[in-house]
Amino acid sequence: MDAITLDQFTVFMTIIEEGSFAAAARKLGRAQSAITYAIQKLEHQSGVALFDRASYRPTLTDQGRALLPRIRRIIDDVSDFRVQVQGMAQGIETELILVIDNFLPLSLIAPALEKFHTAFPMVQLRINAVWTHDAKHHLVEGHADLGVFLLNPTAPSELENKVIANIDLVVVAAPNHPLVELSPGFPREEMQDHLQIVVSNPSLAGDVNAYGVVGVNQWRVSEVRLRHNLIVAGIGWGSMPRPMVEAEIERGELVILEPAQWDSSDTMPRITTVIAKCRDKALGPAATFLMDEISAKAH
Repeated sequence: MDAITLDQFTVFMTIIEEGSFAAAARKLGRAQSAITYAIQKLEHQSGVALFDRASYRPTLTDQGRALLPRIRRIIDDVSDFRVQVQGMAQGIETELILVIDNFLPLSLIAPALEKFHTAFPMVQLRINAVWTHDAKHHLVEGHADLGVFLLNPTAPSELENKVIANIDLVVVAAPNHPLVELSPGFPREEMQDHLQIVVSNPSLAGDVNAYGVVGVNQWRVSEVRLRHNLIVAGIGWGSMPRPMVEAEIERGELVILEPAQWDSSDTMPRITTVIAKCRDKALGPAATFLMDEISAKAH
């Protein structure tokens, strides 16, 4: 069994794909006798008959059919190995780390991730949801290759970023929430007596990143998805990135609230998102592709 070779498996799969020993010989550029010998040797070494040669065309035996998926998997794994090794030789990264602000919907970059997987199927990708402050820290400290987060004027000078998109925020509540009964343009103060679900960074003292706090009674959660679930459940109200709640709004599972003002403005804020990397870090082919695909969303 230890003497079984990859070439024997290749011959076996070529016979399956081409339909005959003769066709496999033509495909591989060998004499038909060499193809026959390779299979006979494989059968001898494995101790099972793989082909029934009683008919005009060779057909798989029960044992051959049982082993076919495993042999195909071996061939595919070796093919993947070759692709990965060739990629390494060309400087393609083996792994990338992408951090994304947990306030942002993954749908923002999902199309780019799909294209990335198609273009670089052998590159492992780690995606970590973090806070904007932490995302910047990961990049500066070299713990991440790329970061997707909210644009901030205090961003470290070591970072280079490209704008991805501008996302509108909306205030929403479940259909049975008392605030839904209020007419558009209602006083902001009407919201104070109802439970507000606020996203805040538990690692920062004083919740300095908790914006738009109106409610006297607040529940603090560590990520926007938790706020989303609590609002859909009708427990409280809160602001959300529009793309994350668009489907629920269309289905009537959430309702947009329209107060007269929000943080001293008569309109809801719009947040700018960027993808960033360290200025002094040269990106490899895979990271460059991913950054370009994500930033292409802005064009």
